[in-house]
Amino acid sequence: MVKTIAVIQAHYTDLLVDDTNPSHYCVRALRDSKLFDEIVIAAPDTERNKVYQLLADGWEIGCHLGAEFDVVRRLIEAAEKVGAEENDTVCRVLLNRFYLDTDLVIRMVNCLVAGKADYVILPYDFDINFGADVLTLNCLRRVDHLLTSRSQEHLRFRPWLYMEDHPDLFRVVTCEDVPTYPPQRLREIRESGLFSDRDCGTCSSFSYEYISEFLHPEETILDISCGTGDGTALVSGKVRKVHGADLSEDAIFEARKSHTAPNLSFDVQDGCALTYPDGYFDGIVCLNTLEHVEDDLKMLRNLYRVVRPGGKLILETPLLRTRPFNFPLISSHVREYQKQPLLDLIASSGFVAERKFGMNRGQYIEWERAREAALVFARRPAE
Repeated sequence: MVKTIAVIQAHYTDLLVDDTNPSHYCVRALRDSKLFDEIVIAAPDTERNKVYQLLADGWEIGCHLGAEFDVVRRLIEAAEKVGAEENDTVCRVLLNRFYLDTDLVIRMVNCLVAGKADYVILPYDFDINFGADVLTLNCLRRVDHLLTSRSQEHLRFRPWLYMEDHPDLFRVVTCEDVPTYPPQRLREIRESGLFSDRDCGTCSSFSYEYISEFLHPEETILDISCGTGDGTALVSGKVRKVHGADLSEDAIFEARKSHTAPNLSFDVQDGCALTYPDGYFDGIVCLNTLEHVEDDLKMLRNLYRVVRPGGKLILETPLLRTRPFNFPLISSHVREYQKQPLLDLIASSGFVAERKFGMNRGQYIEWERAREAALVFARRPAE
């Protein structure tokens, strides 16, 4: 008999402080669904993640500590630890998704079986955090067998697009039967006190590493909304000079304390009222910022003013998933963007978009397949 196994991918940073209530994570929803033959946590084998061994005992579920960056191997071993076999179904979920829709996961499992598929995905306009990655253990083992070179190590951390991109190797089907939730559910999630930046869904350090390859050693760069400066410090190793700017005095204090370099400085600045001279910067980095700003056009026009003619803007912002809410899930987001309105906004500020990428399952890919975020390289026209 085919079994269905829930594998909860987890890290100690997912845990709320002094909070082990299973309903504040996905654990209660998984157990209450009665769908799963086994539930097991899969966390990296580090000292701080050993807390999950005790938590799993209290939650009466399994636990496996495995490879930190080889997610494929960790998921396989976790499933096998609770007795999964070749054709069993594995549902990979994230621990902190307390709002997981197990009815949707059931639909995805049914879709896997009915379609005789290896892997089930959700539509690009639906927020995948409400569902799961549903696939067979056999499928995971084949991914494990195929991804063996050092150049493929990043795919072992995020294997999801690899399967989608190889229809000759994997039968991937889309579960089109997805829900639309009432506004009340969005309010409940936002007001629960459980929802925080742990659910933002993009990786800032990864973004900074990616865009740094497009910077040049002779440039002076502004990193707007720099926070505590980790990304700004990374940029400083690529350019002549970089200013990190943020509205928060506390964040700038921490940035100055944590990061020092001759070509690195931090300033308290309002992105909508910058005090830098006209045309001061060769380029501006604006990552995951615009969605927090009340007057996004005013901010872009300020950025336009302080970058030199011919200078560039590197802008990343989350994309709006029109389902299940057609509204941002993250409460700190004033808005999220669809692709064409974002390009129209950039053009309204005076910038000209030159290159466009998208983020999908934590990887930068072509614009047309963007799922989570848009990354636009724009330029102020030369005079």
